[in-house]
Amino acid sequence: MFSFISFHGHILAHRDFYLTGIPVAQAVSSQWKVVQLDPASNSLQGFADIAVGVVEEGDNRGLVTLGDGANFLCANQHAELAWMPHVLTWERFVPVLSQHVPLLARLAQGKWLIPGQQQAEHVSFHECVLHLGERKWDLRTLFLREKGDAIVISDGREQEIVLQPSPMAVQKTFMAALSAQIQAMGDSPFVKAAQAARQRLLVAPEDSGCLLELAKNCAKAGQLGLARTAVLCAALQDFRPDISFFSAILALREGETKQAADLAALALKGRFGDAPIPEQLTQLVQRTEQGEAALLLLPAALKDLPDTEEFDPAFNVLMVPLPAAMLRAEDVRQAYSYLFEEVASASTQEERLQLVQTDLAQNRAQYWNQVVSGHYAWLNQDRASADPHYVAARKLSKDSGIKAIRYNSGVYTWLPEAAAYNLHDQQVTDELGIAGWSWHSSVAPDRTEADTPDACLVFGCDNTYFRFVPKLVMSLMRACQAHPEHGRFRLCLGVDRPTDEQLILMRDLVSFFSEKDRGMDVSFTHGQLSHANEATYPCIRYLMLPHIVSQWHCPVLIANCDGYFPEDFPVLWQELTSGSDYGFLLNAYNHEGKQINGEPWSFGTGLSYFGETELLPQIGRYLHNYVQRTYSPENPTNWCIDQCALAQAYARFVAPRWNDLRIRFIEEGAPLLVVPHPCW
Repeated sequence: MFSFISFHGHILAHRDFYLTGIPVAQAVSSQWKVVQLDPASNSLQGFADIAVGVVEEGDNRGLVTLGDGANFLCANQHAELAWMPHVLTWERFVPVLSQHVPLLARLAQGKWLIPGQQQAEHVSFHECVLHLGERKWDLRTLFLREKGDAIVISDGREQEIVLQPSPMAVQKTFMAALSAQIQAMGDSPFVKAAQAARQRLLVAPEDSGCLLELAKNCAKAGQLGLARTAVLCAALQDFRPDISFFSAILALREGETKQAADLAALALKGRFGDAPIPEQLTQLVQRTEQGEAALLLLPAALKDLPDTEEFDPAFNVLMVPLPAAMLRAEDVRQAYSYLFEEVASASTQEERLQLVQTDLAQNRAQYWNQVVSGHYAWLNQDRASADPHYVAARKLSKDSGIKAIRYNSGVYTWLPEAAAYNLHDQQVTDELGIAGWSWHSSVAPDRTEADTPDACLVFGCDNTYFRFVPKLVMSLMRACQAHPEHGRFRLCLGVDRPTDEQLILMRDLVSFFSEKDRGMDVSFTHGQLSHANEATYPCIRYLMLPHIVSQWHCPVLIANCDGYFPEDFPVLWQELTSGSDYGFLLNAYNHEGKQINGEPWSFGTGLSYFGETELLPQIGRYLHNYVQRTYSPENPTNWCIDQCALAQAYARFVAPRWNDLRIRFIEEGAPLLVVPHPCW
C-alpha cells in the first residue's frame, strides 16, 4: 500500500469527503486519515474517481499524478489542494509505503542525530526528498525500519544510516536522575548550578558544553555516577578524543584505574590516529592500569611533545582529591600537589574547606592540604590558626621533597606572628652580606648631603636589570626640571655585582648631579650579595632602608627599577603625600582593608609608599631584619621573600590602624611609575 506526499512536503489526508495536505508530523493524528492507494482500481481509497498515474521515464520517473483524466490535483506550499487542467513538476506527488507513515511522522516530530555529527537537527520534506541537515534521501526509494529508539534509513544509493533521536534514551534517564538528585539535596551551590543546567537542557538537550559543565559540577558535589552519565550524553554530540579523557578522569576518581587506563588509551588513539603513540604516554597509561594516578602526568607530557594538541584541561581539576594509595610515586605526588594548590586557589572558601577535609581524610596531613588550610584560615581573618598550618606545611615540604607551586613559595619564608612581631628591635646576622657595601651620594652646589629631600625613591637590581637605570634616572630628572616647585627627590639605587662600565656610569651620575643643581640628587651603593639569585635582587631595596632612613628623615617610595617616571611625577607625588599616609599594591584586598583572595604574601612589591616618617626607622629595620632572618639557602626556594617581608610589615605597622590611616591603593589612578607590565 502507498500513501502520497506532495512536492512541498505535505502528506495527502482526508476527513470524510474533505481532501487536504497535512504536515507529515500529523499523519498519525486521529483527526485525519492518510489517503492510501486502492491497488484493485489504481485509484485513491474512498475517492474512486481520482486515478493514480505513474511517470514512467525522465527525472520524474516514479512520481505520480492524481486526477480524472481532464483535471489533476495539485498542492501548493501551504498544503492547499486545487484542480488544474495540466500537470507541472511541482504538481506531482511522491508515493511512500504506507507502513512507513508512522516512522515518517516520528522523524518529523523531533530532532535526530546522524552518526559523526555533533548537532541534532529537524527532518524536512520538500522536492520529493527527505532532508536532515546536509543529508538527503529520495522518498521514491525510501526504506525505514525501527531499531530500538533509533530509525534505520536508506534509499538504496548508499549504506543504511542509524538516526538517533534527540534526546536519546540515556539522556532521558540522566535527566530523571538529575531531577531526583536536585530534589534530594535541597538548597546548595550545586543544586543552583544543576537547576540552571537542567533548564538549559530542557530546551537544548544537545548542548554538549552545558552537559560537560554539569558533569564537572556533579563530580565536585560527589555525584560521580551522574557526572559520568552527563559526559556520556555529551559524547553523543561531541566526538573529540578529549571526551574519553574526561571519562578517564572520572573513572580515576571512582578508583576504577583499569577503566581509567582503557579510556585514556582510547583518548590517545583518537588524538594520534594512525600515528604511533609516544612511549612515554603509553607508560603513563600502563602505570594508571597498575593503580597509580599517572593521569596527573599526562597533560604535561602531552605539552612537552612538539606539534601535539593537548587535551582540553577543563576536567583536570577533578583529579583532586585522590587517595594515598594512588599517590605513592614521587612524580605523581608532586603533580598532585601542584594541581591541589591550583584547584584550591580557584575555589571559594566553602569549596576550599571541603577539598581540604576530604583530602585530609584520605591522605592525612600533607604539605598541600596544610598550606591550603593556612590560606583558608588566613582569609577568614584567623591568623592564629593560619600560622601553625604554614609551619607544618613548610616542614612537610622539606621532609617529603614536595615543592610548593611558585605562588605559594612564600610558605618557606613566612614567620608566625609572634616570631615576626618585634623583628625591628632584634639583632640579626648579615646573612646576605649587605653590611660592607660602599655608598656614594651626589651633593649639588649650595647643598649638603645631609639636606633632607622631599622623598627618597629606593630601587635595587643586579647587573642585568641595571639596563633600566639610565632611563629611570633621566625620566626623573626631566620631571623634576619640569616641576621644580613640587619637591626635590633623592634617587637611591643598590646594585649587586655591577660591571666596571656600570660603576663608571654611577660615579659619573654622582658627578653630574654634584656639579650643577638639576633639581634632584642620587645615591648609590654596590657590593656582592652572599646569595645572589632572583629572590634576593628585589630584597636589595629593603636591605638598604636602614641606612637611607637614618640619613634622611622623609617619606620613602620603594619600587621596581624596570620603569620610568611620568613627566608629571612631582605633581602626582604631591597629591599622594597630601592625601595619603601609605600606598600599596593591594590587588588582593577590598577597600575595607580585608584580604579577599590569594595568600598572605599576595602583596605587591612593585610600588610602595611610606609617609609616616616617624615610623620609618622601625619599618626600615623591620624589612631589613625580616629578609636577613628568613632567607635560607636550605629552603627549596626563597621566592616571594620580599612579598612576605612587606606583607608582614604591613600587618605589623599599618593594618591594625586601617580606619585611622589614609591608605592609597597604588594601582588605582594615574601611575606614579610607568612600567611595561603589571606592577606586582
